[in-house]
Amino acid sequence: TVMGAMIAVGVFVSLPFTTYVLLAGLQTIPGEVYEAARVDGASRWRTYGSVTLPLLRPALLVAIVLNVIYVFNSFPIVWTLNDRNPGFSHDTLITYMYKIAFKSALRDVGLSAALGVVNVLAILLAVVVYLRAVRWRDQEA
Repeated sequence: TVMGAMIAVGVFVSLPFTTYVLLAGLQTIPGEVYEAARVDGASRWRTYGSVTLPLLRPALLVAIVLNVIYVFNSFPIVWTLNDRNPGFSHDTLITYMYKIAFKSALRDVGLSAALGVVNVLAILLAVVVYLRAVRWRDQEA
């Protein structure tokens, strides 16, 4: 289906950026922490779960937030895979705005601009909710 292809391409396009962010996060973890875990007798899985993953949380947070914003606003992926389909059934808000402004019989740039504001507010709300949830979990721990 078109939606499955869009998800697969979105993940594929996001992989290089996510890899670099996580690599940078891994390079900030001091070697002494791993040495202490090894001295304490932690297995590889225990070291990963108790040392690596918690220390990678800031890098994961950056990668998740930026990838969600990028994929949510990705015009080329959706447009390339969905340009031939009539109607608006597989459109994201970005391609829907483009069609309303330039492709449909409406040609309503004002409505498209208003949808752009709604898009920014929706992304802002999603990021704020996510950041609060992550901070709340950090404060509990």
